[in-house]
Amino acid sequence: MERGFKFHDHTADITIECWAPDLIDAFEQAALATFEVILDTSTVNPKDTTEIEVTGTDLEELLVEWIGELISLIDIKGQFYSKFQVDHIEATLEGYVLEARAFGETIDHEKHDTRTEVKAMTYADMKILQEPTRTTLWFTLDL
Repeated sequence: MERGFKFHDHTADITIECWAPDLIDAFEQAALATFEVILDTSTVNPKDTTEIEVTGTDLEELLVEWIGELISLIDIKGQFYSKFQVDHIEATLEGYVLEARAFGETIDHEKHDTRTEVKAMTYADMKILQEPTRTTLWFTLDL
């Protein structure tokens, strides 16, 4: 199945469009696209695993929480990530729960080819389009 992402220019931000066959794969693409803005992920060895659980009242908030948590883990754990596995996204009475794992390693500026610092995930220009064979996510990162 087709999956991927591309970048769209924005003033002091970058808007990302990513797509995959389903919501889980699209959330994984969103994470990878975010880290491709930050650095060349091919320079990161996915040897360490970080467990992640985030919640949101709707899918838009869940996406904001997911990407926001990944961005904050750079400082909290001193790591970059290059592989993302969303184990499940579950609808609950309160909203949605996402459980996932990020795979990466300790930041090494000699090894990791960094590009741009991402300050935050935003709700700007956010769209989540779910179709039978494709889910597309649009979101903007504050640089």
